[in-house]
Amino acid sequence: MQFPVHKYGLIFRLVEENDAAFILSLRADPKLSKHLSATDNDLDKQIRWIRQYKQREAEGSEYYFLYTDRQNQPLGVFRLYNIANKTVTSGSWLSKPGNDEFTPIKADLFLTSLIFENLKFDKCFIDVRKDNKKLVRYHKMFFTVINEDHQNIYMFMDKESYQHKREFLTSIIEPQKQ
Repeated sequence: MQFPVHKYGLIFRLVEENDAAFILSLRADPKLSKHLSATDNDLDKQIRWIRQYKQREAEGSEYYFLYTDRQNQPLGVFRLYNIANKTVTSGSWLSKPGNDEFTPIKADLFLTSLIFENLKFDKCFIDVRKDNKKLVRYHKMFFTVINEDHQNIYMFMDKESYQHKREFLTSIIEPQKQ
């Protein structure tokens, strides 16, 4: 798949160094980062992290995506990592405050179609902080819980569950102007 990709009225592309300030603005936002691992509010560190990530991207072991609106205004990010044996983990999903309610759904639909249709993975794993109740509820609609600890709930989705998710989410966003 060549990037950028235009889908659902959004543009998806791989993260670049010049995205560091936007990513850091999301990760340093106390409300957004409440359910993430801690990040230093240090632009130089974020740029160095992206440089190291680009090496993992070149190896095919990790992919970090940014999505924008049609005017190329950044709206959010998500990441694919732990790539091995036809499985992948999805995470680091952040959406800029003020996006319309369908933007994260469109990004999620793109992400799962990328995972199962384009990259041909058999399973997708996620872990969600237990206290992120809204996201836990959303993911439990499509993912199967496989474990939990004091902080996280661990889940997976297979291709069959993805098909259900795709049909359901498409029915929600199709009536919207794309």
